[in-house]
Order: sequence, then structure tokens, then C-alpha cells
Amino acid sequence: MESRCFGKNEMGKTRYEITCSEEEIRKIGMIARSRTAGIWRIKRAKIILGALEGRNIDQLVLDVRVPPETIKKFLKNFPANGLKSLDKPDRKPTSREVPVEKMLIFLEQPAHPGSKQWDRLEVHYIGHEFSARQIKKIRNFIASNPTSTRGKIACWVCTAFGLYQSNGKLKETGVSAILKRMDMDNIILLPPVPSRMNRNHSSVNRPTPKPRKTICLDVSELRTLQFIPVKTRKDASLWRNLIADYHYIGGYRLFGAQMRYLVYGGEDFAHSIKRPDNQGNNVNALKKPSGKHPVGDRGKHDTDRPRGKHLLGVLGFAASSWRLFSRDRFIGWSNEQRIANLNLVVNNVRFLILPWIKSPNLASRILGGITRRLPFDWEARYGFKPVLLETFVDLSQFRGTCYRAANWIQVGITEGYSLYGIEQKKKISKKAILLYPLCKNFRDRLCNPP
Repeated sequence: MESRCFGKNEMGKTRYEITCSEEEIRKIGMIARSRTAGIWRIKRAKIILGALEGRNIDQLVLDVRVPPETIKKFLKNFPANGLKSLDKPDRKPTSREVPVEKMLIFLEQPAHPGSKQWDRLEVHYIGHEFSARQIKKIRNFIASNPTSTRGKIACWVCTAFGLYQSNGKLKETGVSAILKRMDMDNIILLPPVPSRMNRNHSSVNRPTPKPRKTICLDVSELRTLQFIPVKTRKDASLWRNLIADYHYIGGYRLFGAQMRYLVYGGEDFAHSIKRPDNQGNNVNALKKPSGKHPVGDRGKHDTDRPRGKHLLGVLGFAASSWRLFSRDRFIGWSNEQRIANLNLVVNNVRFLILPWIKSPNLASRILGGITRRLPFDWEARYGFKPVLLETFVDLSQFRGTCYRAANWIQVGITEGYSLYGIEQKKKISKKAILLYPLCKNFRDRLCNPP
């Protein structure tokens, strides 16, 4: 017998002792890879295998998209029931699982190539519909290219099915997430993710500014704020390390379309374009663009321009939340409108002022300046301007004063990850949801028919 222990994790103090023979592990593996066993059995088999590998509850929730309370209950009962736990589902398939199971059965017993079922039968993943014919093409590509990485597969899917961003670039990040969901359901089988041990992190180990004595700066010493888009490896490494070392979240990976900035100040810049903001400060900004991508021509020189005396902080913007009740109610859009226009909403996912920098109203001044700069930079990179910003403020640590001072609007409080049960949601710190309209007609733009 082979004994494995599923250890303590932050979601609870219970320890799950799981004992499986090699034969039992083999059978569980067959169910986990099956395309006919049903989603309920497939995911629970994957939970057991993940637990045997030492995956904690949080990781398993992301691996199989099953609520944590369900995972804990299943792991608690598995030692007593063994493989019998996988015999019969304790519920009917959900509305999301039904079309997935129909797709799996159809592809195992395919109709004649000329059948209309190949185009009628569809599965839905993250705002996209995929027909049986398209799924078959993806499977064929993976089978005929066994050495392809997940990234290469995502690129091929983008080009094969015309999945492009509005700026003409491939939707690699979004499609990668879709393929991962398909892999969870065994619609396709992706190659394993390379071990982190084999990844090159040398670029992350660049020096970052060390903590120093507090630098107190009067408003008159920071009349100009300079927003430098992160484009070079050196700036990218600096941005990552500052977030890792000084931001309370620590994680520096952003998802989807994104912009990152380093914020400098302390000098007037001969080549900066300055105009007064609402508080009378000179903010490094961009003139109203004309032509297709005028900002791109100008923006490419940002990294070469002299920078301010002081590095003040960093900002990060990325793809918005897929579904957010308070935000969606504030906008007033339908589900179809949300799917069609969600790219016009951008999330301020990171905001950090270096801990040794002190200056009156600096946070709100930075927020005020970046809301004027970001739309032009976003248009230069992606071919369109966002019309609404969103952000989350952890109420257990912050009050969001600087956002409110910069005229952001609080529209609600998060209710916890949708997969979490009621009890687990109570344990998670609440986050205020704040929005900032970038134009007066943002609702009209967001509620345009698809």
C-alpha cells in the first residue's frame, strides 16, 4: 500500500490521510483521463490525484473549479469509502456540465463527417462558443504536434479560429485560459505544465531600491509627475521586484491586456508635455492624439527620456473581472453587452507608493494623472480607448481614501469567490469595488448592442 497525507492548509486545520495502492491510483487515473465517465467522476478523481501530489484546497479549487467545501467533504469521506466514492454522482449534472458531457459522448461516437451535428453541438467557455468540429480540429492539432507547448497550442487556436484582439494581436492569454478549462473537463488533453524548477528567473533577480530614510517631499518639489510605461527588460524587472518586495499582495503576474508604469518625480523635464490638473499641478501627460496611433510614436521615446530625481511608485492595469454584480448593476448592461464590451473596462490591479516616499496627497495626484495618461497608452498598444476603470480595496487593510479623493466611486463590496461556500466567504476579507468613468458617455459605449 502507498500512503500519502493531504496536509494542513490555510483554509482549515483538518488533515486528510489518504491511502491508495498502486492499482487504485491506476484506476483513479483512468477515471481522471476518461471522456465518458461524466464530469462529476472525472473531477473527483482529479481531486484525489491532486491531494496525493500534495495540492492544497486553494490549488484544487483552481485545478478543477469545485467549491472548497465540496472538496473537503469528499476528501474526508474518501478513506472510508475508497473507490466506491467514485461510483455514483450524488447529484445531477449542472446546466454547464450537460453540454460538456454531450460533447464528450458525441466525440467518442462521432456522426458522419457531413452531419449538421458537428456545427450545431457547442460548448461555452469564457464568452466563446466552440462547435464539435472546432474541438475535433484542436484535438487533431494536439495529437499531430505532441511536442507543442500550451502556448503554441493557444497561438494555433487563435489563428485557426480568428481569435484576435481589436489591435490585431492574438488573444493568447484568454485562449490559454479557455484551453485550461477544456482540459479540466477532458474536452481536450493538454501537455503538462513545465516544472517551475526549469524556468529561468534570472531576470527577476536584478537589484531593486533598498529601504532608506524617509524622503519627505513638498508638493512644490513634485510639481511634475512622470509616468514611464514599462517596456524594457530592466524596467520590467524593476517593476516586478518592487511589487514582490513592497506590495501587500506580492504577486506580480498580470493577466490579459495590460499596462505597467513606473512613476517618477522631483524635477522638471525639458521634453515633457505638461498641463495643469484640477489641483494646479503639472502632470506629465499626452496631447490629444490625432491619426491612427500617434501616441505609439511618441510613447516609444519614454524610456529614453530623462527621469525624475525620485522613483515614487508603480502602477499596474490589466483585464477586468469577468462578472461583478455591483459593477454590472452600476453600468446597467445585459449579459450579451457585457461579453461584447468588457474589454472597454480595465482593472487597476496594482498601486504602490514606495514606503519611504512621503508627500501630501501624492496617491490621489498619481491616480488623477494616470487616468488622463492611460487611455492614450492603451489605444497605442491595443487600438482602442477604455471607458471605465475598476479596482478593489482590501477593507481589512485600507480605507480607499486616496481613490475617493481622486473621484473614484464605490459601488459595492465583494461577496467572495463564486466557488466558495457561505461559511468560507465569511472568512475572506471584504474588498470595496470602486469605479472611475473615463468619459461622460461610458454607459452608452458599454451598453452598445453586440
